[in-house]
Amino acid sequence: MLNLLVEIVMEKISYNHFFIDKIKKYFFLNSLNKMKKKVCVAVSGGLDSMVLINLLLDIPEIESEVAHCNFSLRNQESNEDEFFIRNFCDKQNIICHVKKFDTLNFSKKYKLSIQMAARKLRYDWFSKLLKKNSYEYMVLGHHFDDSIETFFINAFRGTGIKGLLGIPEKNKKFIRPLSNFNKKEILHYAKIKNIKWRLDRSNQNIKYLRNKIRSVLSRFYSFSFQNGLKRTINHLYDENFLIENKIEEVRKEITIEKKNDPFFWKIECKKIKKLNPLSFYLFKLFSPYGFNDIHSMKHLIDAQSGKQLISKIYRIIKSRNHWLLVSHKFLLENLNKIYIIQNLKIVKKMFLPVNIKFFLNPKKESKQNMCLIDFDKIQFPLLLRTWRTGDFFYPLKMKGKKKLSKYYKEKKFSLLKKEHTWLLINGNGSIILILGNRLDDRFKVTENTKKILGITKI
Repeated sequence: MLNLLVEIVMEKISYNHFFIDKIKKYFFLNSLNKMKKKVCVAVSGGLDSMVLINLLLDIPEIESEVAHCNFSLRNQESNEDEFFIRNFCDKQNIICHVKKFDTLNFSKKYKLSIQMAARKLRYDWFSKLLKKNSYEYMVLGHHFDDSIETFFINAFRGTGIKGLLGIPEKNKKFIRPLSNFNKKEILHYAKIKNIKWRLDRSNQNIKYLRNKIRSVLSRFYSFSFQNGLKRTINHLYDENFLIENKIEEVRKEITIEKKNDPFFWKIECKKIKKLNPLSFYLFKLFSPYGFNDIHSMKHLIDAQSGKQLISKIYRIIKSRNHWLLVSHKFLLENLNKIYIIQNLKIVKKMFLPVNIKFFLNPKKESKQNMCLIDFDKIQFPLLLRTWRTGDFFYPLKMKGKKKLSKYYKEKKFSLLKKEHTWLLINGNGSIILILGNRLDDRFKVTENTKKILGITKI
């Protein structure tokens, strides 16, 4: 009897070390690194998350707080889950963050499935907690069985290699230390350590695809089945790594210019056209920006300037021999914005939206790089804005007026340039100047001019 008790105790100790040693590697903890890491653990109250929080509480180098989402989907059961978590945190003397969501209304408002709505609400809140509390990581309880289920879900829906990789062990600040453990190992650990958890009956509801797949897979689960899938996923990770490196090389080859805030990417069409297989590269390069219509992208390569494709956040604009991939923020940030100039001192600087400087009666030697305007023809307040439908002006040294849209077309302004060209507008609504381009003939300096206003870009 004594030997049996010793064996049970030794099994508990060795199994505990088996889990803890593996989990420490996720946090880069070793005998030389004793610095505390502050983390937040997503705890639903189910088996996986309760094992995870109990494991982390056994690691002195990790300071854990808890985040619990009450999605209000299971009536009283949801509230009982919340009470269970709060009670656990009180006993362990750890901080517990709880957020209650109206998931059903959110899913209807944004036309999402219940599961997708819950996912968005959860991760948006987790991201806010990470930022607000400066956690090292947000720790999640996904395990290897979850990755297998995700593998089959994405395979059924149709996916590339990336969709078959399962759930990533680490994604920026989100980390999943149980990724290499299966459900049976986690359940065994919970029983050995006498960990209590809550059962979520919705996990048995086969109207959800994940639960349906889980039910089918349970018939095939074995050590060899899991090991085979684990090897397959590991091979896919290696292949995906090589592909992503190649995509990065191609991205650099086709790029003329790229910046991030606001997002702007100038791409050479000739180099896109030479990519083979073209459909594959178009998908890999541009689907992250919401462009999945390969046929339309192929057509855009040889399309006329000004043609464009629009996704939820971005636009691809054909501009002569280039594509300009820009965020809507880049294009729309100046629309409907008006900057008012109430008066001028002798020297006046403006740093938004363009860096310009005004000079009243500038010195002769300074006039070379200036646009010179008859000051007495100006009415305050002046405005700075971008073009509007119906705008016209009288181009310097030309007879008669011209619509601004026609002038831009003649000068081969791209859509991007049109929307980022600023106009100086007189108090009576007339265009004085297309900044950096052309003065209106009505405001030119003549022999009768008494005061001169000089404008230069800084």
